[in-house]
Amino acid sequence: MNDHPNSRKLLASYPIGGLSEYVLAPDTNLVVLPESIDVNLASRFGYIGTSFAALKRVNTGPGKTLLINGVTGTLGYAAVAIALGLGCTKILGIGRNKERLAEVEGMGNGKRVFTRSSEDKGDIADWIKEKTNGLGPDVLYDCLGVGGDANGTMKLISTVKVGGQAILAAGGAEGDLSQSYKDAMEHTVAITGSMWFSGDHVEELVDLIDAGVIDFSFLKHKFFPLKEVNEAFKFVGDRPGGAVNVVVQPQA
Repeated sequence: MNDHPNSRKLLASYPIGGLSEYVLAPDTNLVVLPESIDVNLASRFGYIGTSFAALKRVNTGPGKTLLINGVTGTLGYAAVAIALGLGCTKILGIGRNKERLAEVEGMGNGKRVFTRSSEDKGDIADWIKEKTNGLGPDVLYDCLGVGGDANGTMKLISTVKVGGQAILAAGGAEGDLSQSYKDAMEHTVAITGSMWFSGDHVEELVDLIDAGVIDFSFLKHKFFPLKEVNEAFKFVGDRPGGAVNVVVQPQA
């Protein structure tokens, strides 16, 4: 088990891990996969479903501008593919690795997705304002996770247009969100969280993927036999980016 101080607390909350041999689940959580979706893509549904549910909860769709914090991670790549399929007009992504940021922009064919490295000089808020004609995005999806913090999230929330929404799914972010009563009243941005997803979300997601509305062809599957599971963990630890799907094959 990981020796991080929070490991035992997390294990108590989630005793059935992803590498369990058997898992009990109610039939309402089961979804039949069409032939167009293989088990390797389906193995990614934990992350894909999380982003899908989050974007659906804030009515992301045609005509909307979406800002994604942590766009080069697993949740971020998924959010871009989903937002493109749902009809977002413009997607702004903030990440760190410039090579992966270029990959993300390519998902929108250079027309709908624009990215910026968090390590670039200059104020990110100014960049967001420039890309949104001074209005700000309609929605902020914060999925940076480990490395994220409440102060950074609040700065991005401040860029959201008046009456917009922020949806938080960054499980590893730390700190407390705070703003003055006056700012909350005047900005009128709704802040909500999204922890997981429902069976209904996955059914809708499967239908949209099967119909070709949402495209996950960008995913590159990296396979490991069970005897090399430690190598798989090391590979994931090296942060290969959200376009790489790591699959451990028990029968390989």
